[in-house]
Amino acid sequence: MSNTNTSPTQAIRKTLILGAFAILSFLALFFYTQHSVDNTKNQLISLQKSILTASNNMLMMRRHEKDFIDRVDQIYLQKMETDYQNILEELGSINATIINSGLNTDYDGQLALSHVDNYVQRFYLLADIVLLIHGSEGEPGLIDNLKQKALAFEYALIQANSTPLDYIALTTKDLMYQFFAEFDPTVLPRIERILVQMQSEISAQNASYELVYRFQEFRLAFYALQSAYENFGYSYQEGQLGELRTTIHKLEGKLNTLFNVLPKQINSEIGKHQNHQSLATISLITAIVLILLYVVRQTSTLEKKLIDAREQEKQANRAKSAFLANMSHEIRTPLNGILGMTEILGDSKLSAIQKDYLATINASSQTLLMLINDILDLSKIESGHLEICPHTTAIKETIFDTAALIAPKAQQKQLDILIDIDPDIPDYVKADEQKVRQTLMNLASNAIKFTETGSIEFSLKLKAQTEDSVTIGFSIQDTGIGIDEKNQKHIFEEFKQEDADTSKDYGGTGLGLAICAKMVEMMGGNIHLESIKGKGCHFYFDLKFSRDSHSVSDEPSLCVQYFTDSPNTLLLSELERYGVKFAHSAVSDINTLELTTDTIIILDSNANFSSVQSQFEEHNIVLLRDNKEAADANNLKVSAFLTSPLFGNRLINSLRNLKKTETPSELTGDNDTNSKPKRTFRILVVEDNKVNQQIVGLNLTKLSISFVIANNGQEAIEIYQRDYSSIGLILMDCMMPVLDGFEATKAIREFEAKKALKQTHIIALTASVLDDDIQKCYQSGMDDYLPKPFKREVLMEKLDSKFQAS
Repeated sequence: MSNTNTSPTQAIRKTLILGAFAILSFLALFFYTQHSVDNTKNQLISLQKSILTASNNMLMMRRHEKDFIDRVDQIYLQKMETDYQNILEELGSINATIINSGLNTDYDGQLALSHVDNYVQRFYLLADIVLLIHGSEGEPGLIDNLKQKALAFEYALIQANSTPLDYIALTTKDLMYQFFAEFDPTVLPRIERILVQMQSEISAQNASYELVYRFQEFRLAFYALQSAYENFGYSYQEGQLGELRTTIHKLEGKLNTLFNVLPKQINSEIGKHQNHQSLATISLITAIVLILLYVVRQTSTLEKKLIDAREQEKQANRAKSAFLANMSHEIRTPLNGILGMTEILGDSKLSAIQKDYLATINASSQTLLMLINDILDLSKIESGHLEICPHTTAIKETIFDTAALIAPKAQQKQLDILIDIDPDIPDYVKADEQKVRQTLMNLASNAIKFTETGSIEFSLKLKAQTEDSVTIGFSIQDTGIGIDEKNQKHIFEEFKQEDADTSKDYGGTGLGLAICAKMVEMMGGNIHLESIKGKGCHFYFDLKFSRDSHSVSDEPSLCVQYFTDSPNTLLLSELERYGVKFAHSAVSDINTLELTTDTIIILDSNANFSSVQSQFEEHNIVLLRDNKEAADANNLKVSAFLTSPLFGNRLINSLRNLKKTETPSELTGDNDTNSKPKRTFRILVVEDNKVNQQIVGLNLTKLSISFVIANNGQEAIEIYQRDYSSIGLILMDCMMPVLDGFEATKAIREFEAKKALKQTHIIALTASVLDDDIQKCYQSGMDDYLPKPFKREVLMEKLDSKFQAS
């Protein structure tokens, strides 16, 4: 039914994925757009900063120009050069940014660079004239030269001592001062006339060569300075100064677009981008809201379908659970008869070979019970109702019992069964025994099924321990057909086997390993597989358990003599574990030993049984045989058989039973139960199945407990209402005709409440093992639960713990 939910679940997942993808796509587009817009904005902001920097550089260049002309200091030329390079760099960056940003503008960057270059070049020409006039770096300029020549000329005039020349020279000096102070071009003709007049006067007086030479130097120095000033420019509209101003006006006209118009355009572009970002944000929010609304609407619709599908699945599961419950009940009911009668028959005085046959019947029945449990456990796992319930567990017995269950098949196939148990492992731990056993049994069943020759080895190793816990490694290894490496990955899946031929050739449901893997995982471990095709499989897992205070009871009263030429180390280890007094000797020492009559003799199967029996006629003799050996039906005087390596409780129980018998004489008939004291109250057994009535009755009889049987719930109510004072406990079946156990329990509780009686303890005795049915037992008023098929010791434990309560 899990496929029922697949379509709505996948549709919801698909809707969520599509919604998430759409949102992520919009987010990616949004962030990409935002990133692009931010980059453009950053470029524009950077452009603004560059324009401002360029504007400042231009202002500084104009200041350096003015300061240089006013102060004639070459440091301003250096500053001019630095700012010139800076503005070239800034304008180049501005041009590149404008191109990259795609800004539509009338600004011509290349033309602006050309005008800046013209301005600087024009300034340098002007600077050369200024330096020529004023001098530079200690070199005299034209002004200094004129002053020097004027002094030399004055000195020559003084030597000539001519009043007319002195007057003309004074007039010339005044006119020159006036010219250089005002730069009045109208003064130049007067200066030229006075210089001509002086030249004539010097010639008329037949002056000395010195005076003539000095006059010529003075005149040339004046004209050189006057020419330089004329080239420099008498005003801002003339000469190089006028050219510089013209260049500046052109440059300012070009830079006006850059410094004034373009920043406004940039601000407008930034505003547009901010508006685009706001619009993109609003669009994103709107898109996400619409997507979420769509997703919510779709998921709501799909969720309703999923709820409906789950309800259908629940109904199907309930139907399946009901079917499994009925099937389990119907199978467990006759199985309870088989196992119950097997257990009762085992208490009879049977021969050793009969007990061996009985053990085979019991093992086969337990295997059938395990298969039923597999089906039920798979159902519980699928529904999530399987729980781990740790309790006191004889952990070593799980290995011995599992090996015993496959022993008959191993004997048939002539396979060796090997058991290796670490002696440091504690006897008892807190574990979910049923699940550990079921896991081991499933693995062992596969091993025996797929192994035709060789051996199957069970291993129990201590991996780690603390004061409160132990970690134990479980391992089952066979020499069977193995599993190909490519098929190992899916071998733990439900209903999966290595290939189709595996199921055809060997049978099986394919559930065992899947259940094993899930149970081990629930118990806190992981199951592993190592296998080579054709060489066998090795399954192993580690589980951590809490320690338990229980330990095996020592048996110092048991005395064992073991005759063997090859001692069985596992047997010796087990005898030591149970505290049995034992010794072992070679078979050849039989005639030399004297044993007390209470000594139990264990003899290897290959020894001469007749000679031992004749030597020790009054002793119990136990024949130790390998599992591959069949029990010899002719050895009727053997007290018991021991099968190696199936020891544990089987070993100690056999020895205890033999201890009660002084001689190995063959007895027949049932044990006498009349010698046991009878209890003062009766147990009401409510059971509709005659076989189950007989089994419960025989077990209660062996426990010297009187009982009365009711065939259905209605009879139980009538008997209880009539004889409640003599009924101390009720064993209540649940599924019965006329009136079931649940309704009968409710009626009994109502009767007790009406009569103000103390509640009689009611134990559910049912073949149903589903959690819902168990819970229903308690809800109806029952006090405890005993599943069918049950063992007598479990029944005894339930009764002993409830007698006082009853």
